[in-house]
Amino acid sequence: MSSEIFSLLVWYWHDVQSDVTQLRVVRVDTGEEVNLSDGSLLLRLATDPDAPVVRCFIRHGGSGREVYLQSGEGLRDFVRGCLLKRENNSEPPDTDTTGTSDDSAQ
Repeated sequence: MSSEIFSLLVWYWHDVQSDVTQLRVVRVDTGEEVNLSDGSLLLRLATDPDAPVVRCFIRHGGSGREVYLQSGEGLRDFVRGCLLKRENNSEPPDTDTTGTSDDSAQ
């Protein structure tokens, strides 16, 4: 059985001067920029105090397509710690072509 891997690097940062969040997406295998279609996503994380899992619901605004993911508390911690704005994280990450960042001190 063969497996297929599709990997993207996503860089995002808040531009203080324009007060706009910037986004850059690159395919890992080719290094080519990926142009995203216009749209929006709803991300909802639900926890049940009696269950050891976190349920994640994602809905694509334009098509209404939905997907559910399930994980442990690490998913919620990941979203809060890595995706939500922190006051000291207002500059774009300094990345090289390998996708590494000097942002590891945060």
